[in-house]
Amino acid sequence: MKRILVDIGSSTIKIYEFDNGILNLTIQRSILFKNEFNPQDGFSKAAKQELFDLLNTVKLANPNTPIQTYATAVFRNLLPLTQKLFIEEVFQATGIHFNIISQELENHYLEKALLDRCNLKDPVLIINIGGGSTELIFAHEEQVIERLNVDFGVGTIIKQFSNINDPLSSVSIDSVVNHVKNLLPTITTRSQVAFYTGGELDYMLRAKYPLKHNTLFQDSDHQFIIELTDFQIKNKDIYEKITFKELESLMPDNPK
Repeated sequence: MKRILVDIGSSTIKIYEFDNGILNLTIQRSILFKNEFNPQDGFSKAAKQELFDLLNTVKLANPNTPIQTYATAVFRNLLPLTQKLFIEEVFQATGIHFNIISQELENHYLEKALLDRCNLKDPVLIINIGGGSTELIFAHEEQVIERLNVDFGVGTIIKQFSNINDPLSSVSIDSVVNHVKNLLPTITTRSQVAFYTGGELDYMLRAKYPLKHNTLFQDSDHQFIIELTDFQIKNKDIYEKITFKELESLMPDNPK
């Protein structure tokens, strides 16, 4: 049976269609909930209206189709009463149940999506960077051996470095990297292979990162890999030489 799955994070909403065992990403929209968030007051009227409009558009385009929502990150940080009122507000505006899932359930979904596909002999690292949180999961032979949840993400970095999104960033990339390193907890497991999740592949293809075909294992959903050195060099090149407008122009359908 066809279903619509809605993944709602601190800054990005992804709409998937699941039909006959096949999952397709149909819409990706940036709504920056993290930028105007208060645990007690919730979100701005503008951000909420964007969410309501998107959900109603999806509902109208898929009549009589079950719609399941999975909200994470910043939504978990709402105070209990504010969270309850927001869930009621979403339902009143759209008729859709707004499900805020726990960190543990999000990690479970992430692990199930990857670990049974990767048959490497050594431990792998799953890196899930969101707007307000980051998960680091080390796994070996489909078993998690170390899991770390860190309270920083894209949104907290932008807040720390307010000039990072200038037309050409006036913040050095080294200062950002050092800041992130200082926030990381002690990590005991080591890995040579990492999965970088969060819908980054579309951007990396458009920005022409030096991706290579995945020769580590076979999986149609993980067709590309990148060497760490190549990743670092391309990041630095984009950070220092390409303007924010140029980056936004790579994804005109979803520039934010």
